[in-house]
Amino acid sequence: MKPSESSRFAALLAWSEQHGAQLHPALEVYHDDVTKFSLRVRPSLENGLEPGFRAVACPLSTTLSYLNALVDGPVRLASSPSGRTPGTPAFPAQFMESLPPHVIGRFFLIKEYLKGRDSFWAPYIATLPQPEHVSAWALPAFWPEEDIAYLAGTNAHVAIAEIQANVKSEFKQARKALKAAGFPAWQDYTQMLYKWAFCIFTSRSFRPSLVLSEPAKQQMAELLPPGCQLDDFSILQPLFDIANHSMTARYAWDVASDPASCQLVCHDAYQPGEQVYNNYGLKTNSELLLAYGFILPPTPALHNDYVHLRKRDQPEEDGDPSTPGDFLISLRPVTDPSSLAVHPRLASHSAAARAPAKATTAISALPPFAHCEPALVDDLAAALAAASGENLALEREAAEEGLVARVKEMLAGKLWFDYHRLKAVEEGGDGGEYGDGDGDGDGEALPPPGNRNQRLAVEYRQRCKSVLHAALEALMGEGER
Repeated sequence: MKPSESSRFAALLAWSEQHGAQLHPALEVYHDDVTKFSLRVRPSLENGLEPGFRAVACPLSTTLSYLNALVDGPVRLASSPSGRTPGTPAFPAQFMESLPPHVIGRFFLIKEYLKGRDSFWAPYIATLPQPEHVSAWALPAFWPEEDIAYLAGTNAHVAIAEIQANVKSEFKQARKALKAAGFPAWQDYTQMLYKWAFCIFTSRSFRPSLVLSEPAKQQMAELLPPGCQLDDFSILQPLFDIANHSMTARYAWDVASDPASCQLVCHDAYQPGEQVYNNYGLKTNSELLLAYGFILPPTPALHNDYVHLRKRDQPEEDGDPSTPGDFLISLRPVTDPSSLAVHPRLASHSAAARAPAKATTAISALPPFAHCEPALVDDLAAALAAASGENLALEREAAEEGLVARVKEMLAGKLWFDYHRLKAVEEGGDGGEYGDGDGDGDGEALPPPGNRNQRLAVEYRQRCKSVLHAALEALMGEGER
C-alpha cells in the first residue's frame, strides 16, 4: 500500500480497537490491483490459520446506519459500560418522518462525511472511496453513459434504468424536505454525494437481522418509529467490511458470543499470504455486478452465470417478501453441483411440491428444462393448463403429449428473443427487430471496449449469451437445432 493508505487504515484499526473492535493478530489489511483492499494472513508468519478462527469483530458502537440518524451519534447496548447514547435525531422531524429509513441512512452518511475530522466515524469514512474519485466507487448504474451502453440488451441494463430513476426521485424528495425544514447548509447535500452514499451502502452494508444479536435487536427496535422494521435499512460495519467475497467460503457471523458485536468466524484454513474471505451469500453474477461491480469467472467447481426472468404478477395471498421476484436460467443444469446460486431455490421448490395444497407437474424434471429453475417451468405449465382448462395434476406420460411442447415453445420463444437482442445490440444499436429501444440507438455496432467498465460489460454480456445458448440447446434438442 501507499504510505497515505497505510496511514489511513492504521488510523481505522486504532479507532476501531479503541471502541471494541478486534482484528485477528495474524491478519493485515493489504491492497493489490485485482481485489483492491482486503484481509490476508501475514506473509511473514510461519504457520497459517486453522478453521474456526475469528477474523474480525465489529461492535455495534462503531456501526453506521439509520439507527445513528435517530440519535445523531453512536448506538450502544444499554448493558455496556457507556450505556445507551442519548440524543435527538440528526435531521428535523419533517425530514425524519417523511422519508424511508434507507434514504435517511444515506443522508446521515453524507452528514458525517461533510463534518470531516469532526465526525465520530472520520477514521472509517477516510478509508472509503472518496466522492471526488467517482471511478473508485461508481457502480454500473452510475457509470458514464458510453460505458452503460455496453450492457444494452441485458437484465442489468433494465435494472440500471430503474435504479437511476429511484435514486433521482429519492434525492429530489429528500433534499426538498431538507430545504423546507430550513436545515443549515442543505445545499451541500448534492446529488453526487447521494449517489456516492447509495453505492457505499449498496456495496458494503449488511442486513441488521443477520449481524445484530437478539439483545441488540430488541434494544434497537425500541428506537425505531412505528411501522419501521429492522430490515427496512442496512448497516455499515467498519473494519468488518474490508473482507472480500467468496461464494465458497465457509463462514459464520457470530452474534451470540458477544451480544455487543458481530464476529466473522472463518471455517476454512488459510496459509500465510492468502486472502481471507467473507461470504456475501449466493448471489448471481447479475446481482454481483449491480451491487458490487464485479463478476465471478466460471470454474469446474463453480459457475455463477444466470439470466433472470421476472415473475408474472402473483395473487396477493401467495406473495412472500422473502421469495425471489424472478426465475433463473442457468449456464449449467440447475442440478449440477457447480450451480450453487440456484440450489436454495431447488430446495424451496421441492418443499412446495410436497405441500398437499400445491398441484404441480413432473414437467420441470424433464431434460429439455435442465437449465431452467423448476418453479419457472411449473409457473408456465400452470398458466397454459389453466388457459386450456386442463388438469394440472398430470402424469409424466400425459404431460409429454401436449403441455410439455407448449411450455418448450413458450420458453424457447422468450429465450430466442433475448439471445438475438443481445446479438443485435453488438451488431448495431438497440437490437433491431428484437430490440426494445433500450440500446444506444445509433444504428452502429459498438466499438471494441476501451476501458475497464466496458470490458466488464462485454464479458458479462457474453456470459448472458452463453446462458441463453445453453438453455436453448437443451430446449430444442439435437433434432430441432
